[in-house]
Amino acid sequence: METHWTDSPDHKADRKELADLCDRLRTPAEDARLAELKARVRNWAQLNQAAEEFVNGAP
Repeated sequence: METHWTDSPDHKADRKELADLCDRLRTPAEDARLAELKARVRNWAQLNQAAEEFVNGAP
């Protein structure tokens, strides 16, 4: 599992739910939730990458 700068319990729960949904057949409602979770996790990954780049580039 990746380490994140913003690794709150909500973020961990969303990543776990995403992994659980990926591992099985889904209903249409679960497919919609999967898409939502993918977007949220992707956004956090981008924010974490930006934070890491900022910290590594800071004087």
